[in-house]
Amino acid sequence: MVTYIVQPGDTLTLIAQRFGSTVASIVSTNNISDPNLIFVGQVLQIPVAGAPPAPPAPTPPTPPAPTPTPTPTITVPDGFRLYIVQPADTLALLAGRFGTTIQVLVTVNRIFDPNLISVGQVLFVPVRPTIVVPTPPGPPVTPVPPTPPGPPVPPGPPVPPTPPVPVTGVNQVSVIQDGLRHTFMVNRTTFLRGEPVRLSLSKTNVTGIPVTITYRSSQRYDFIVTRAGREIWRWSQGRFFTFALERITLGAGQRLLHVQVWNQTTNEGVPVPPGVYTLTAVNTGTGVRLSLQIEIR
Repeated sequence: MVTYIVQPGDTLTLIAQRFGSTVASIVSTNNISDPNLIFVGQVLQIPVAGAPPAPPAPTPPTPPAPTPTPTPTITVPDGFRLYIVQPADTLALLAGRFGTTIQVLVTVNRIFDPNLISVGQVLFVPVRPTIVVPTPPGPPVTPVPPTPPGPPVPPGPPVPPTPPVPVTGVNQVSVIQDGLRHTFMVNRTTFLRGEPVRLSLSKTNVTGIPVTITYRSSQRYDFIVTRAGREIWRWSQGRFFTFALERITLGAGQRLLHVQVWNQTTNEGVPVPPGVYTLTAVNTGTGVRLSLQIEIR
């Protein structure tokens, strides 16, 4: 039996041919009701023992094929197992079911929004509930008499205020974390209605050694637009990502750049009215969130 994560372009026929299995055995093993409907990120068990291999197709005289991309694998931490999110699941319900806490699930799975998990998402959950053993009370503590007050301490010099996050350029904010300088930039601060808004997030290795970013899925970043605390638009809305552990290593001075354009509409395609909006960039690998404000007139 082989565990396989469905990739873009996969069908049950292609998967069966790849592993020398059959469509019927895959459908039966995974309780698939519709053999023509599988989705990206779905975890399948592929029976291979006893399945006749697919006959080799004649090879036409073509140039050598490129090296195939290795099948993504999931490295499960010790004491955890895989769980696929079901309808109506929340982190609070899963924490109670598996005897853990929301914070543990958020930390292990690198979840940047505890209120947002999706059906079909693969999570790491504890193998068995965590049992908390109460500590027996110790002997009574003898109260210590209060220390008599001493002479008043003269006030020291005023403490200067904490400097704000470094900001450069017209509408730009940066922060350094985990050896990476995260920079979020918007092309302007004021826009007319309907003008495209250009969003960019860069991650630059500012150390002298390689820095590795670990992602829990194929999603590398996200851009979010809110107004008065209410979410208006999210770049990842309606997009599909492969849930597999992936790592990217940046050499000294190397940079990753992500650029998207917001066309001033909601996720439902409705144009937004004039006003002040908060734009947030998220690095899904490190959890860093940077925010800027713009005005639409």
